[in-house]
Amino acid sequence: MDVQNNGVKITDPSFSTDVELSNDNRKFFALKGEHKRKWTAENPDKHIGICLKIDGALIADDQQNKCDGGLLLDDNRLYLVEFKGNDYKTAVIQLIETKKYFLSNYGDYDLSFLARIVGKSFPKATTELQKAKIVLKNNFGKNNYQLFENEGKEII
Repeated sequence: MDVQNNGVKITDPSFSTDVELSNDNRKFFALKGEHKRKWTAENPDKHIGICLKIDGALIADDQQNKCDGGLLLDDNRLYLVEFKGNDYKTAVIQLIETKKYFLSNYGDYDLSFLARIVGKSFPKATTELQKAKIVLKNNFGKNNYQLFENEGKEII
């Protein structure tokens, strides 16, 4: 099943108001995290999108690993975004667990998952970072993950 919209807002799946940070076709979508980190998606094609608060809203369980936020677009792309300091290994786990949550709870929708980590910094070329990238590639696809230092910006 595809994400449904009425031309102005995404109507299905529906989320509660404490989860939706936006639901429209704005020029830029932005998610903000701790330590003044943010992720911004420029929207030149005017996709309808919902910015989601995942940690503490959609997934309120403190025992559940989950990412900070997400952006669901009318073409079924779901960007999962985790804001971190230097702990990119935990970020990878949180993104994978959030994907599993969506597959479990929104499995009727044909979502395409993309993973984003916005961190303080990443080591230049370590074995541990390479392993983390392999795990991301295996869970999200070769071109469906990105790591950003301090601020993420991209065109969707």
